[in-house]
Amino acid sequence: MGMKNSKLKIIIASPGIFIAIALLFGLVMMGPAKKVLGDVDNLKISGKELVASFAEKDLAKAKQANEKTKENLKSLSANLAAFRWLGFVPVARNYYRDGQHLVGAAEPALEAVDLAIGGIEPYADIIGFSVVKKGEGTTAEDRINFLVNTIAKIGPQLDSINQKIGKAQEELDQVDASRYPVELRGMRVRSQIEMLKEFVKQAHFFLQGGRPVLEQAPWLLGEDNARKYLILFQNDAELRPTGGFMTAYAILDVNKGKIKPLFSEDVYSLDGRFNKRIPAPEPILKYLPKVYYWNLRDMNLSPDFSVSMATFSGYYRQVSQSQQIDGIIAVDTKLLVSLLEVLGPIGVPEWGNFSAKPESRCGGCPEVVYKLEDLISKPVSEIRTSRKAVLGALMHSVLQNAMQSPKEKLAGLFNTGLNGILEKHILFYFFDEKVQQAFESFNMAGRVRETAGDYFYLVDCNFAGAKSNLFIKQQVEQKIEVGGDGSLIKEVIISYKNPSPPSNCNLEKGELCLNGLYRNWFRLYVPKGSTLLESSGSEVPVKTAEDLGKTVFEGFYGDDYPLRPLGSAKLIFKYKLPFGADKSSGHKLLIQKQPGTDGAQYSVELGGQREEFELKMDKELTLKI
Repeated sequence: MGMKNSKLKIIIASPGIFIAIALLFGLVMMGPAKKVLGDVDNLKISGKELVASFAEKDLAKAKQANEKTKENLKSLSANLAAFRWLGFVPVARNYYRDGQHLVGAAEPALEAVDLAIGGIEPYADIIGFSVVKKGEGTTAEDRINFLVNTIAKIGPQLDSINQKIGKAQEELDQVDASRYPVELRGMRVRSQIEMLKEFVKQAHFFLQGGRPVLEQAPWLLGEDNARKYLILFQNDAELRPTGGFMTAYAILDVNKGKIKPLFSEDVYSLDGRFNKRIPAPEPILKYLPKVYYWNLRDMNLSPDFSVSMATFSGYYRQVSQSQQIDGIIAVDTKLLVSLLEVLGPIGVPEWGNFSAKPESRCGGCPEVVYKLEDLISKPVSEIRTSRKAVLGALMHSVLQNAMQSPKEKLAGLFNTGLNGILEKHILFYFFDEKVQQAFESFNMAGRVRETAGDYFYLVDCNFAGAKSNLFIKQQVEQKIEVGGDGSLIKEVIISYKNPSPPSNCNLEKGELCLNGLYRNWFRLYVPKGSTLLESSGSEVPVKTAEDLGKTVFEGFYGDDYPLRPLGSAKLIFKYKLPFGADKSSGHKLLIQKQPGTDGAQYSVELGGQREEFELKMDKELTLKI
């Protein structure tokens, strides 16, 4: 909420920032200037009240503060007319026009806030806002049922809000942040403008993509006919291309918003009924020791979730006594931990209690992660073929606790789900083409995305490295150089560090092996037609191929030089992009985040510009050339 509040402050204060800059350049007339400065001060005050009301999640206060802010903005716009003559003064006119564009963006943005307040009021408690009249029902399941029965009413409101946000974005597109100083009198200027533009852009995308998904909500929640979904658990401590090693699954029945677990088991039991002898693909034969056939649990080799699930589901349907399903929803450990943070500790019959509290025996990892690995991975003397069934039972208990929890916890569960979607800890695959297309349009289906500009997607695959991804930290540096002929050369440095001590991985000792030698099959997806100039860090010659409309640089390390606990590894690629520099539109770059990963440190450099960020979700950048 803190980040959202800071962005809202920027939206409200930005017109004042631009007017203040114009005044500081000496382009003022005393009388009108005093009025404008007074309006700016009033705008800041009402803006802070609006921000505070959203921080307090109080809709009544938000309505009042938004009305006051709109009045102050109207006064500012009127008094700004006295400076119309600046629009004819060289240099100064750029700043004046930017101020006009900021005011022009703020007006529809505040109108969108009004519409949003009215739209969310019936569902305010679901997302954590206080309301005078409490919503129907007492449990999370009651409120979900209410949502199912009324969701169709949201669509037209979303369209109106999106139109307003679209107008705001059109105004902001006219503002060039690069002409402003990085800092002025202790106030960050350029970064706030850039943040504002990015925030509005993301809001526009969210509203556009969200509408098709909302339209499918009645179908998804079984309003017409019951649906069955396979919930697939991916263990991100053992990273695979789509987010983690596929460990367990459950079948859910969803009927008119009511969710009922039908069945759950570990994936090894499923593989035990899989009577096909499919030769393993080349990467498994080369890098996964002593595995000669393709098991269902290893069928998520494509980094495109839909491609992997099309393969997996095709063979899943051939397994005898398998449940017929309408779609697959994959979740990972990080989502499980986030749910337990909201729900608190839960008990699982026959398996004990699980919580998200830190566990010292794994360097502070969540207790649930340690206990699951202890139950599943620790060598035991007796034969326990169904140890991984704990995951299905745990998912069952989490779901039951979530649905029967008091509705006051629904906001926390809602935010956990939303963050899980944005950060790719939840992925969706549906057999209904229309439903699948809706989720793809909102980037919820784990697709390798298309883009006209630069592209970067690092895909790691833990092939027999214990659960080392619990401990490994990653840093990615990209340096882009423009040649004299306009060509673009990129150098990428990928650093892996494991700062934790090793586990005792001697099977005869029977101890839990979490942190061991890491063997990594890696692929770097870049724009189609890119040319590899040089590379280092791979134990095998780097292979250049094409996949999913991209050029792929593929390699491996881990046999001769594994990433050891308390050690590090580094990959370096230098390649030429298939297009040249475009000074008019800048260098556009899309970086995709691998599901199951969390917060790798990234930096991108071009012509003295440097962007640094933590990659929590897909990231789009535009760098000036």
